[in-house]
Amino acid sequence: MHLKGVYYLMFATFANFFQSTYGFQPGIGGLCYLGLGIGFFAATVYGAKMGDNIYARLSAKNNGVGKPEMRVPALIFGSFFVPIGVLWYGWSAQAKLHWMMPIVGSGIFGFGLMTTFLPIQLYLVDAFKYAASALAAASTLRSILGFVFPLFGQQMFDKLGLGPGNTLLAGLAIVLGIPFPIWIYYRGEKIRERSQFSQ
Repeated sequence: MHLKGVYYLMFATFANFFQSTYGFQPGIGGLCYLGLGIGFFAATVYGAKMGDNIYARLSAKNNGVGKPEMRVPALIFGSFFVPIGVLWYGWSAQAKLHWMMPIVGSGIFGFGLMTTFLPIQLYLVDAFKYAASALAAASTLRSILGFVFPLFGQQMFDKLGLGPGNTLLAGLAIVLGIPFPIWIYYRGEKIRERSQFSQ
């Protein structure tokens, strides 16, 4: 969920940054979202296929029985791209490099974000008896983050700058986004065994 928060904070700067730095007018302003779109598309093609392959391989090693935790390695893989993309975007924006550089950074971020989002959704479906309720709870939390984070995002970047501000976000993505999935991979089954709602 924290990665969605990073996503919303990053989005808080897009329109103003590309307009003020590169003169993107409303007509061509949509180009600044091109990197995210390409990153999302690449993740749904490559990331989904890779996640399915990892799940099938781990299931085969477990006598053909799949477990929700077998979705997590794809999540771990994707979580490394998020801080790379955020740092790329932030510091190329701070340095006011060619407009393509921040867009490439946002594309790397988009790839990482969607490569982590898909396994999380599948994990929730596999792990809980009432998967629709689990997905609804996750969606509600994402929506709350989408409302709250932009309220202070622009002020944060105004104070810190795009480079240091995105470095802070990348640090959060590393601290929260990499160790937690590894912990879930190794301890998730025992945690699920204590819940009456898990499958």
